[in-house]
Amino acid sequence: MTHDSTKFSLSSGEELDEFDPLADDFDDEGAADGLAAMPSSVEEALAHEKEGGERSVPADERPAEERIDDLLASMAPQRKIMLSVLAQCSEPRPVAQVNALVDELQQNNFSVYSAANLCALLEKAGALERVTADGQPADDVEAEPRTVVVDGVEYLEAGEPVEICWLATDAGRAALEADKPLERLRELLDRDAAYQVIYKRILTLCSAEGGAKTPDINAAVDNDPLVQKPRFYAPHFVDKLEKCDALSWQKAWVATEVGRAGLEMLADVVDEHAKGSETSEDADGKEQA
Repeated sequence: MTHDSTKFSLSSGEELDEFDPLADDFDDEGAADGLAAMPSSVEEALAHEKEGGERSVPADERPAEERIDDLLASMAPQRKIMLSVLAQCSEPRPVAQVNALVDELQQNNFSVYSAANLCALLEKAGALERVTADGQPADDVEAEPRTVVVDGVEYLEAGEPVEICWLATDAGRAALEADKPLERLRELLDRDAAYQVIYKRILTLCSAEGGAKTPDINAAVDNDPLVQKPRFYAPHFVDKLEKCDALSWQKAWVATEVGRAGLEMLADVVDEHAKGSETSEDADGKEQA
């Protein structure tokens, strides 16, 4: 007699955590995420399935390239992390390994998005796919049950679960190759030419050992005549630099390789305000001496 006691499933949703999108804006000095209300496309991607397995929203039938571009644009604070996932998944990577990568990248930044959330969004957009360790589509593989004998009776027992891996799709790899942060930074500096001195000042501060804390950047920028009319504050410029991957939050704002390249672009920009501040400090020091 054979009894089928196998109860297992390789459902594509097993990796997706329960998720509260937290629609209210979040702002924190140490949170490089700069979280804003979740865009509708992301809400739809994380929507729970209705009873019977039907999705609560219609499928997005746009080409994967368009969906990926939309995702990266609407999730700008997580853009760098998602691209890092795609880079890691140029070959099949176990889910646990990808989760560990995301956790490491987010260790200095609060985020409502778990690794499973971000991978599910990338999968929904067509940038990632679930495969086995040898690159075969995971949906095509089933864990074969094995026969065990207990007291002379044969039973079917669930076999070892198939290890699920993430693999970047062709569209995902194309999005990664199309990402050129240095070009974005160059375009930013050209577009905001009037504020190049501000960008240079911030990048200089953040290139120091240990980076620069937000209050120090604020003090160096907020009273500059350049930012009075129209009124801007330091976080406005920091946010733009971060979106170009020129700054990274590591318990302080630190200039990245892209940021240091930006400083080279600004080598000929003279920061008279900063020079004036240094001269004033030197004079004060001499008076005290």
